[in-house]
Amino acid sequence: MGIEKVKIYLCKENEELFSEKDTWHEKECNCKTVHYATAEVGKELKWSNGAEWGKIHHPHLGEVMTYWNPERPCYDTWTAPVINEDGEIICYRFDQDEGHWALDEGCENLGLYNGIDTCKFS
Repeated sequence: MGIEKVKIYLCKENEELFSEKDTWHEKECNCKTVHYATAEVGKELKWSNGAEWGKIHHPHLGEVMTYWNPERPCYDTWTAPVINEDGEIICYRFDQDEGHWALDEGCENLGLYNGIDTCKFS
């Protein structure tokens, strides 16, 4: 089986990105679209301003490296950003104060893949 890819498009009317799997755009807009990027499902991206914190066991992912923003106190660490099946960039947060994964909130959605292979902690 090959690598699954998802096309990301730019709406020329409202300048929003959307995935080929999104249905809202067809229903709400008659604009011309432009192919913007192709997202490779499962591709791990990098943190441009992150530092490795260390590996932590995640209940669904196994041992994963976690990262933090060295410009701020280390209350939380995150997995590397990954592209999901909808073309969204997601990551998982480990709450260092509580000592567990923030599973009740699930994963954090960082937005649609835009062709750039790094994400930045804010």
